[in-house]
Amino acid sequence: MTYTELELIAESKKGHVNNVKLYEYLDQARLEWYRFCILLGVEAVAVHIEVDYKKEVFQSDKLFITTTIERVGNTSFTLNQKIIRDEHELVVSAEAVLAIIDRKLRSKVRVPDEVRNLLSKDSLLDYRPFVPTT
Repeated sequence: MTYTELELIAESKKGHVNNVKLYEYLDQARLEWYRFCILLGVEAVAVHIEVDYKKEVFQSDKLFITTTIERVGNTSFTLNQKIIRDEHELVVSAEAVLAIIDRKLRSKVRVPDEVRNLLSKDSLLDYRPFVPTT
């Protein structure tokens, strides 16, 4: 992380990671979903994101981000995201609703069957935790 990505906490002498940066990490972890939709000929756009910051995060923490599909509607789908410290401690949970739009007309369209089918499977889309670069 660069100096502008953290705030110093006088009491602990540790570099505190700003919540805005954690929000950016969640967005980066959704990148493969955006790319997957483009490969299907549509575009996914974030229309609602809800984030709960559960624990303070410090510069030296090792973070993993998981992103899984939770629900599929007619023109949108919902992703569940978690930022986990040291592979066991939940520090952030989030829910992101992505609407599907036609890339040329820029209007909502039906979620592709390829995305719908992922919800019915026991596997995740190329499950690899996203590890933010520091």
